[in-house]
Amino acid sequence: MLGCWLYLAVVPSAMHHIPKLYAAGDPIQTGESTLADGQGAPLSFGHAYLTLLVCLSGAARFTLNFKEHAVRRADVLVLAEDTIALLKCRSRCFKVFFCLIPQALAAEVAYPLPNSLFVFLHDHPHCVLAESERPLLEGWMGQMRDIVRCCATYQHIMLRNQLQNLFLKIAEQLPVLPTAGRAFSRKEALSWRFWELVGKHSTRQREVKFYADALNITPFYLSQLTKVYFNASPKGLIDRQVTLEIKALLSYSNHAVGQIADALNFADASYLCRYFKRQTGFSLSSYRRQAQNVQGQG
Repeated sequence: MLGCWLYLAVVPSAMHHIPKLYAAGDPIQTGESTLADGQGAPLSFGHAYLTLLVCLSGAARFTLNFKEHAVRRADVLVLAEDTIALLKCRSRCFKVFFCLIPQALAAEVAYPLPNSLFVFLHDHPHCVLAESERPLLEGWMGQMRDIVRCCATYQHIMLRNQLQNLFLKIAEQLPVLPTAGRAFSRKEALSWRFWELVGKHSTRQREVKFYADALNITPFYLSQLTKVYFNASPKGLIDRQVTLEIKALLSYSNHAVGQIADALNFADASYLCRYFKRQTGFSLSSYRRQAQNVQGQG
């Protein structure tokens, strides 16, 4: 039983709000909410690309992509931008810790994560922890609060690492977690196969046609699929992955620009420079300098 389903009317209104990122460039946002203002309607978190909800107290009943879920204390919801989430009812003491993650940070967090994790979370956005794991989750939330409140200098790196730790911990559990669920449709299977191919080949292949040919579909049909399942164009997804590769090489290697251009199949260093500036707004040298300055201060 989820207990009594009562709506508590007289509570400070700020705690009831539905948190949002109001622009794509907004920073990560964390806090606590009862979500009461959103009960009975699809939840919208604005421009958040990924939303984490951790139940702190009470219980609630959600519908996630038309499947019903009973959410209790210490349960974790991982909601993608296109997840259809409906809060159907909640107990009077229901409250969540929320973390709204913008797209740029979500891409950095996702870079080293295994594809099997994305597949799992796509079909299982509601994660139920074992009792023994709950103290670890409490510690993780405490660290997140401390990083946001007290760690201005290295906050971005610390938040990225902290989020990666959470997702990698989930990934570690995948072999023992139940994975049975509905079979992927052909469209879903093609979409996930495309993303696997991007992870494998984007350092050498940046043209959409290469991936469409590998999937035996047209570039136009591939663009329709990625719009539905990733809310982005195929070229945008490829470029995002290539940009992350460039950033990693600039940050964690001593390779000259020409060597990076060769490694990532750019015609020359000049083309690589123009490509990176177009994708990020930074020159290669300024990005490397900033990255190395941050690491040097660590």
